[in-house]
Formats: sequence, C-alpha cells, structure tokens
Amino acid sequence: MSFALAVVLYLDRAALSVLAPAIRRDLNIGPLAMGWVFSAFVGGYALFHIPSGWLGDRFGSRRVLSAIVALWSAFTALTGAAWSLGSLLAIRFLFGAAEAGASPNVSRVFAQWIPFSARASAQGIFFAGMSGGGALAPPLATMLLVRFGWRTTFFALGGLGLVWAARWWLWFRDDPAEHAGVNAAELRLIASRELSAVDGAVRWGAVLSTPNLWAILLMYFTYGYTGYIYITWFPSYLIEQRHLTPRLAGALAALPSLLGLAAKPLGGWFSDRLATARGVVFGRRAVGMFGFGLAAAAVVPGLLIANPYAAVFLLALADGGAALAHGVCFALCLDVGLKRAGTISALMMTAGSIGNAISALGFGASLQWIGSWNAPFIAGIAANVAGALLWLKIQPDRKLL
Repeated sequence: MSFALAVVLYLDRAALSVLAPAIRRDLNIGPLAMGWVFSAFVGGYALFHIPSGWLGDRFGSRRVLSAIVALWSAFTALTGAAWSLGSLLAIRFLFGAAEAGASPNVSRVFAQWIPFSARASAQGIFFAGMSGGGALAPPLATMLLVRFGWRTTFFALGGLGLVWAARWWLWFRDDPAEHAGVNAAELRLIASRELSAVDGAVRWGAVLSTPNLWAILLMYFTYGYTGYIYITWFPSYLIEQRHLTPRLAGALAALPSLLGLAAKPLGGWFSDRLATARGVVFGRRAVGMFGFGLAAAAVVPGLLIANPYAAVFLLALADGGAALAHGVCFALCLDVGLKRAGTISALMMTAGSIGNAISALGFGASLQWIGSWNAPFIAGIAANVAGALLWLKIQPDRKLL
C-alpha cells in the first residue's frame, strides 16, 4: 500500500513537468512564470510538512493519510480547470499543501510496523514507488496529452488517489495489534506498541539547537535541489536543448525514475546490511556518501556529450546515484526520531522543499535571464558534493527526541 501511495504521489506531481510546454502555450506563461508554478507546489509542500507530520504523530496515520490523499487528488483534478497563471499558482499551492503529509506519515507507519533491521529497506521500497510514479508519468501523460489534451489528463489522474484513500481507510490500522492479519509472533517481532500516538509538546528549542539535526537538514536541502531538476525541467530540457520530439522526450524522461526504481530499494537494503554488520553510523553514511558522490560525478559528462541518448543515460545515472541514498535519509529519521519520526521527517522534508523551490526558480531564471540550460545542473554538482560531505557530520546513533 505504501508503494502504491508513492506511485500515485509522484504520478500526480510529475505530470505537470510533462504537460508544462502545452500549459505554457495555452496560458501564455513564460519560463520564469513556469518556475513560479513549480515553486507554488513547493511552497504549500514546505509549509505543511511539519503540521501534517505532527497530526500523524497525534492522531495516527490512518486518518491523516486517508484525508490528505483525497484532498490532493481533488486538487490534481482541479489543475485541469486552471484558466490563468493566478489560478494555476493557487491550485498547485493547495496541491502541494495536501501532498506534504505523505512521507512524514509513511515514516510513522514504518516506525510502528517495521523492525529496526529493515527500516532503510522499507523506506527504499516506498521511495521506489515514487520513482515508479515518476517513470510512469512521462509516457502516460504524453499519451493522454496527445489524445485528450492536458486538462483531461489532470481530470483522469485525480481519480486514482481517491481509490487508494478508500482502501487505506478500510484496511490499515495504526496499531498492529488491532489488525486482523497480524499474529502474536509478528507483534513480538515488530515490537511497536510503544509507538502509539504521542502526547505533549515537542521541545523545539532543544531539537533545533542540535548540530546533528542541522547536518541532516542541510544534507537533505542539497538532495532537494538536485532531485527537483528531474521532476520539473528535465522533459523541457530534452525538447528545447536536446531538440527531441515530445514523444521521444516523454519516453526518455522516464529513465531517471526507472533507475531510481531500482536504486532506492537497493540503497536501503545495502544500508540495512551494513548497519547490521558494522553499525548504524557506517551503514547510513557509506550509502549516503557514495550515492551523492556518484550523483556529482555523472553530471559533467552528461552535459558535454553530444549524443542525446548517452546524455540522458548519464544524467539519469546522476539522479539514480542520489536515489541510492533516498530511503537511507528517511531511515535516518526513524533512527534519530523514534516516536516523533513523523515530526523529524517533516523537518527534513521542509529543508528539502526549500531546495526544491530554489531549484525550480533558479532554473527558470537561468533560462529567462542568461539563456543557460547548463548552469542549474552545474550548481547541482556543487550541491551533491556538499551533501556527501555533510554525511560525515550526521550521527544516526544519537536520538533527537
């Protein structure tokens, strides 16, 4: 169910990047204005991570996930009714606000249901679903665009989440002991009854003064900058800079997500194995540093090579390298957050969302003001290098709450 949620999450989110050229043409929107549209989503996303993470910690992920998935599905459909730049900005802001609670609440679900030895693996599988949605979005949205137009495409996508929300409400239980499919031996293995809804206020002063937290936030900020390029501007880059047809660009734009589909569970699995064998600090750091390092190394040849297929592969490899560390980042939130896993995940995602916003706006500004497609990618190299070094400052064995 978590994997399916992640597919819907990114399918709804990534469709906009594929449909952006048609939307820009119909609504007369320039590159910088489109950057604001991408950032409007991030604005709502960033503002509501912490409230929705807290709601999950307080009231349980069954209620919160059912509600927010229904909400964002409604706003996905409403995107197809946008009539101006202002209406598109407002709808995408509300869409982002609704989507903000997904990952923090899934982190809390895993804190309740998944033993320590499988945390990164579970997170990797969940985030592989995001890559699955990201991979499905370009060809599916392109096909629907060609046949029905961009408005009908959004209407169709909006129905998927409503089905998931209904199924989640009927099937899931916050406490594994209340689920009919869980036996006593599984309860002992999960050992999660202590992670029921928490009371009391978060000690924000103590949490925000912790260097360990700031290292985590800055690391994920760098991931947010680089990863958002492939969700937002990559299809346009292939069409306008590499001069590919929309159909071919729609197919090739799925490659970063396809690599992520394999890399995210692989990175999580490998981190869990290393954590079991050599300790959680080494297990988390090794995968995080390798993934971010690979992401930085693959971009330069991807930008310089003339062959468009080789370029797409190398740039996809860069995104896939960072994807190795994605599930590990959220396993880290479980490591240091425990009962407050939703809150810590929300803080980290807020930092990533700030990186998202800078990425979307910076790319649009680079195109409009200096006409450069390469400058934002080069900035991403610096961000990946900084992120790799920040893993040396992160202490997964030190609890924050």
